[in-house]
Amino acid sequence: MQELTLSNLCDLLPRRRRDAHKGSFGRLLCITGSQSMPGACMLSTKAALRSGAGLVTVATVPENPMRLAAALPEAMWLSCETDADGFLKNQENHARLLPHLTRADAVLIGCGIGQTPDTKRLVHWVLEHAACPVILDADGLNAVAGCIDIEQWTGNDWIFTPHPGEMARLIGSTVSEVQQARFETATQFVQRYPVTLVLKGAGTLVARGQDICRNPTGNPGISRGGSGDVLAGMIAALAAQGLSSWHAACIGVYLHGMAGDLAAAQYAEQAMLPSDLLHCLPQAFLQLEQLRDGTDSARRP
Repeated sequence: MQELTLSNLCDLLPRRRRDAHKGSFGRLLCITGSQSMPGACMLSTKAALRSGAGLVTVATVPENPMRLAAALPEAMWLSCETDADGFLKNQENHARLLPHLTRADAVLIGCGIGQTPDTKRLVHWVLEHAACPVILDADGLNAVAGCIDIEQWTGNDWIFTPHPGEMARLIGSTVSEVQQARFETATQFVQRYPVTLVLKGAGTLVARGQDICRNPTGNPGISRGGSGDVLAGMIAALAAQGLSSWHAACIGVYLHGMAGDLAAAQYAEQAMLPSDLLHCLPQAFLQLEQLRDGTDSARRP
C-alpha cells in the first residue's frame, strides 16, 4: 500500500493556461441540501469553488438560495421542487435538472439531501442519466446501500466517499468490523465494484481496482460533522476540471487533510471547525502549486 505525498501529487494538478476562461475549468452540478440541512450545501459548494471549478450550479431546495447566495456569490442556483418536509422530490425535478446534468463535467449528489423514498429515487435517476463522473456522498451513498447493482447500470465513473458507518451500510456490516479491517474492506469493495472509493477516517484510504493509497495528512480536529461535505466538494471540483477520478480523489483527500493540519495549527484541534478548512484551502493549494512549479523549473535545462 502506497502513501500519498505532496511530491507525488504535484504533477497531477494541471497548470491553468494563460488564455483560459471559466469554461476551461469544468461545469459542476451539485445536488445538495434540504430545508433542514443547508450547511451541507454551503460547505460542499464553497469547497468546490475554492478547489477551482469554473462554473458551479447548485440544485437545492428553494430556501437555500435565499439563505446562502450572499455567502456564495460565485455559485449559480437552481431551485427544485420539495415535499412538505423540505426534501427534494424526484420526478417533478427531472425536467429542470436534465439540461444541467447533460452539460455537467461532474456531479456531486447527496450532501444533506436527506433519506426519503424520493431522494433515493432521485439519486438512482442521476446515476442512470449522468454521462460524467458522479461523486456520491452522505445520503447519496445511503440511497444505493443494499442495491448496488452497478453492473446493470450505465457503468460510468463514480466516486464513493463513505465514512465507516456509511461503508458498513454499503456492505451490510458493522462499523467495528469496517474499522478493524479497513484495508481489506476497501480492497474487496473496489474489486467487486468499478468505483473509486474514499474510505474516510484516520489514514483515509483511496482505492480503485488493484490500487490503494493511504493518506498521512489530517488530525482529530477534522472529526466533526461537515468535514465530509468539504471533501466531497473538493473532489467533485477536481473531477469537473478533467482529472481522473483516481487523481481527483487522491489530491482532494491529501489537501483536505493538509487544510485540517493548517487549521489545527491556527485554531487548535479542539476549537477548529469544518468551515476553517475552507479558509485554509488556498494555502494548501498554494503549497501544491509551488512544489509543482519548482519541480518544473528544476527539470528545465
